[in-house]
Order: sequence, then C-alpha cells, then structure tokens
Amino acid sequence: MTSRYQPEQQSLTLGFVPLLDAAPLIVAQELGLFAAQGLNVSLQREASWASIRDKVAFGVLDGAQMIAPLPLASSLGLGAAAVPMTTALVLSSGGNAITLSQRLLQQLDLDPTLLPCPLASGKALQQYLLQQLLRQSAQQPLRLATVSPYSCHHYQLHYWLSTAGISPRQVEVIGVAPAAMTAQLASGAIDGFCVGEPWSSLAQLSGHGTIVTSCDQLWHNWQEKVFAVSQQFANSKPQCYLALLSALLQACHWLQDIQSNSDKTAQLWHWLAQPQYLALADSGLSGSELFNKAIAQAFFGPALNMPWRSQGAFILQQMRNLQQWQGPLNQPLLQQVYRPDLYRQVAANLGFSAPAEDWRLEGEIGSKGDGSRFIDGVLFGLQQ
Repeated sequence: MTSRYQPEQQSLTLGFVPLLDAAPLIVAQELGLFAAQGLNVSLQREASWASIRDKVAFGVLDGAQMIAPLPLASSLGLGAAAVPMTTALVLSSGGNAITLSQRLLQQLDLDPTLLPCPLASGKALQQYLLQQLLRQSAQQPLRLATVSPYSCHHYQLHYWLSTAGISPRQVEVIGVAPAAMTAQLASGAIDGFCVGEPWSSLAQLSGHGTIVTSCDQLWHNWQEKVFAVSQQFANSKPQCYLALLSALLQACHWLQDIQSNSDKTAQLWHWLAQPQYLALADSGLSGSELFNKAIAQAFFGPALNMPWRSQGAFILQQMRNLQQWQGPLNQPLLQQVYRPDLYRQVAANLGFSAPAEDWRLEGEIGSKGDGSRFIDGVLFGLQQ
C-alpha cells in the first residue's frame, strides 16, 4: 500500500515492553508496514513503563507502546515531571490477569474449579484477611504487585479488592517490572500480582501461581495498551504521526483473528520468540498456548481501537479514588491527550469504520456488543 502521508522524519525509534500486547509494533515491523509508510523504524525493548515514559519524554524514543493511563499521568506530572503526551490509537484490550501464589491459595477457602472468578476469589481473600485480623496475626501484610501505580493493572487490582470489601490499607501494593513478576512470586517476595500476558500464564505454567481472575472479567472491553507520543512530536511531525498510526492500525487489523488462525499464531510465535522481542523460545510456553483462553485479549475493532475520552475520564476518576490526584475530570486535558479525530482520519483512509462520538456511557454493552462493562454493574458518564 502506498502511503498517503509525507513523513517529516523517516528514521524513528519506538519503544515496547516485552508483553503479548507489544504484538502490533512487532507485526508492523516484520510485515513491512512501517516501511510501506516510508518509515525506517527501529524497535527498542525496555524493561519498565517508567523507562518508556522517561525516554519518550526526553525524545530518546519517538513513540512507544504504553499502558493506557500513562499519557494522562505524564501530562499531569504524576510520578515524574509533567510532559504532555497524546494518543490517537488503542493497540489492545484485555490481556491482564490477577495471579496469587500457591502458598497463599492453599490458605484460602476457595474451590479451584471455580477459577478464574473475580467474585469467588475476592470473597475468599476477604475472609482470609478477616480471619488474620481476628487472630491478631503478626504476619506481614499481604504484598501484591502491579507494573506501575499509573496502569490499568493497578486500578483493576484495587477495583477487585474494593468489590470484595477489602480496603487498600489491608494490603501492600508495590511496583515490579512485568518480566520479574514470576521470580518475585517464586521467591516469596510478593503474594500475588496483576500483570499482562504472557507473565500470568508463565507463572501458572511454572507452578508458582494460579490465575484467580482475568481483568476483562472486572472491566470488560477496556483499553489496555495505546500508542503514544509526546505532544511536541505530534505537533511538529503530524504527517509522521499519521503514518505511524496507519501502519499500527493495519497491524492491529492483521491480528484481528490471531486466536483462531493457526497459521498466523505460528507466525507470531516465531517473531515473539526472537531474543530482541519477547525471547519466548525457552519459556516453556508453546505457540498453541500463546493466548490463554481464560484471559480475553483483542487487538482490533472499530470501538476497540478508538481512544475514547470517556475511558480517559474514568481513568482520571480511578486516580482520584486512590488519592493520586485531586483535580477535576479535566475535559481540556482529555481533549489534548485523546485524539479520536486523528483515529477517524487514519481509519477512513484505510477503509475502516470508526465511531462518530468521542464519548460514550461506560459500563453499558451496546447492541453490537461493543460497549464496556464493570463487574459491579456501575455506569460511568460525563457531561460533554
């Protein structure tokens, strides 16, 4: 496909963290979709989301796969100096899970045949913590890990705890890089974690942990990873930004049937197994096990790839709930960070449909099954 765009810069470096949902960047590279847009892209593997944030902020990376809340957090100056960032493309939904150690699971009154189940596992954990309190146990508080305090993992973990009646004060939540989760669980340094695939599946495969709930069971059809750049990059190199978005949206489309197309799954496994990407060759995870059916994960759909401002507002609300930030649900900020107008432009040029609205009622499944849903049935709306 001939590019519609005239990139102001051809040579670019994009960052990713080794997770299954880095697939759109890897597919775009390996299928030559970046090259078809006149771009010479280098992909750079990073260990943590803090590294991704800082390198995009300082221009070491031109753009990156990011956890969905990170462009908002960076623009607000949460966790680091404020650097305005923007996203016009959701790369994936789902893919996260909460895993508890075998040591902890053996102490819970929980039927393992029910798993993964957010309500049963949450209730069992709540009862365990209550018993510890009544016994005035001198044990250390449970230590759970997420990949960043400004991640859907962090907010989904707290949502699960809250739904079960567990206060944030009853557990300790720390940050651990995704690839280090299983080792930390095995050593006893943490009792559980919330992370993206393949790390929950690998922990379960190794026998060190059990998946107790997928996060799609908590927040159904929810943005997980986005492609983000600094506001300065988007403003100074608009054609380059559109070309990147076009290549990545085509990659997401290629991944649409990845879980039902064995040929594509084998091809993706071959790419992900390479040491410069996820280095899965010696992981014990086979190509047929690449996508855990218990952990919903998707890469393409008109509503899925849309950077909904209503989802951004909901993330801001989670930041307020956890005392990370106490400002208003700032609509000018959401308009700067989320660019559905650019998504529609790129989608239209590729012949893909896109929603006409920037906002929707979150927590409501539409007639086409393309809305969102929360475990507690809450509806979230914000006056536009």
